[in-house]
Amino acid sequence: MDRYIAITPARDEERFLPGLIESMAGQVRRPQRWIVIDDGSADATARILDEAARRHDWIEPVHLARNRPREAGGESVIMQFLPRAAWQDVDFIFRLDADLSFAPDFVQLMLNEFAANPRLGIAGATLYERFNDRWHEARGIHSFHTRGATKMYSARCFSVIQPLESCAGWDTIDEMRALMNGFKTQSFRHIRAYHHRPQGAAAGAWRGHFGKGQTAYYVGYSPFFLVARAARMAVTRPVSAICMAAGYFDSRLRGRPNVNDAKLINFIRRQQVRRLLMLDSVWR
Repeated sequence: MDRYIAITPARDEERFLPGLIESMAGQVRRPQRWIVIDDGSADATARILDEAARRHDWIEPVHLARNRPREAGGESVIMQFLPRAAWQDVDFIFRLDADLSFAPDFVQLMLNEFAANPRLGIAGATLYERFNDRWHEARGIHSFHTRGATKMYSARCFSVIQPLESCAGWDTIDEMRALMNGFKTQSFRHIRAYHHRPQGAAAGAWRGHFGKGQTAYYVGYSPFFLVARAARMAVTRPVSAICMAAGYFDSRLRGRPNVNDAKLINFIRRQQVRRLLMLDSVWR
């Protein structure tokens, strides 16, 4: 069966949410339910969502107070509305951001990949972003990495790896847990999603790479692997490499916590050693 539930967090997304609603309504394979969480929006997001729900009975809006206590990271909100009872009768869970659009066969293409490979646990799309009035493929990623903006999980995989972490790096932790448990994770070049949110300025990009270093530390990356990765990046993007290394070692020197999963950290570091030795690993 190919039944699926979709879920989207949205906060102040009046510019982009209508495009996502149009994309979902136009799907060849629509969800059983699409839970859209209005996470305390101050703009017209709530109105747009409620109007869409009146047109489509499979859209389920949830409105949260803006001034409520909020945990760092958005996946804590996602998991509040994904108890086992919400997805025990479906085959897939589709998690997507509110600033996307895609073609009518987007979900069908995802489902085709699961049908072709029973070991597939998480499927992801290739993101395209607008630059100079043209759409360009976002910077390349490893084939096993599935971007957090759009992920489809098999229910069988999700039952093993959930709950999703409420932290930066959650979209690495989920796929590493999937790989550790024998599932396959993959992004597909022929499945495209268009990312509409404007990208930050250069200074923001530098801060982003510092954050990537912090995330690598939290996830449990080996310092040797991080240094090797930064050295490779430095060939073409030296400032980004320095910022990433700084973020990692700043967290290490401050003694910040890692993800609370020793088995997962051991798995990640074993794979990284194999990668450094040019042996078969999740990085190929």
